[in-house]
Amino acid sequence: MAQQTYSYMGKGKIYLRSTSGGGAMPIGNCSALTLSVETNSVTQPNYQVAGGGVANEIQRISTVSLAMTMLEFRPKNLQIALRGTIAAVTAGTVTDERHEAYADGLVAFDHVPDKGETITVTHDPDGTPVALTLGTDYQVTGAGIVMLDSGNYVDGDQIGVDYTKVAGNAIEAMTGSGDEYELIFDGLNEAETDKAVIIRVHRVKWSPTSGLGFIGEDFGELPLEGSVLVDSTKVGAGISQYFKVTFADE
Repeated sequence: MAQQTYSYMGKGKIYLRSTSGGGAMPIGNCSALTLSVETNSVTQPNYQVAGGGVANEIQRISTVSLAMTMLEFRPKNLQIALRGTIAAVTAGTVTDERHEAYADGLVAFDHVPDKGETITVTHDPDGTPVALTLGTDYQVTGAGIVMLDSGNYVDGDQIGVDYTKVAGNAIEAMTGSGDEYELIFDGLNEAETDKAVIIRVHRVKWSPTSGLGFIGEDFGELPLEGSVLVDSTKVGAGISQYFKVTFADE
């Protein structure tokens, strides 16, 4: 009989389900998933011989933690990483949105403009609206417009903009208390002919991300760390209230 090996190289999909309800939803490509257990030790010194030593020791679990690195900036992933709230933005027309204009300054619109549609910019220093000219008075950017210093306006002038906003999602950071989630890893062991590896973490409370880079030469990452909490609904002899790992034989 050939000796069985137990090498491991993990791949798989991660799903999160809010403990407040709903389905287990995929979070996309992830490069890391790590569970860690920390303990506190209470020791009894050995007083029976010279030189001391430890006669007995008790170890208690102090924390169980979970870390993962998400590689997809999905709106839901950003909401979790920023402990925020998501607001869906619908496409539509914006009329006479008011801003102040300054030479070489960005005028950031309240919504993301559709650069393929007409953007109209006016100002009315004398009470009569005057249209400003693209390329002479301003340039269009992804966030709005940049005012040109040769333009027909004075710093501080009020301008009105008409444009079409695009659909999307807006994440307001640090506006939520942070939901608890069940994590399910639907994985496989690539080192053992892709045998199934299933991990269920019953309750995870995520901390806000420790780093969120928006400029760089590599693909962006969303690192997350969280505390694995006791799930008091898991009862019975030999039943973990933290997490369960299942390795398939076939």
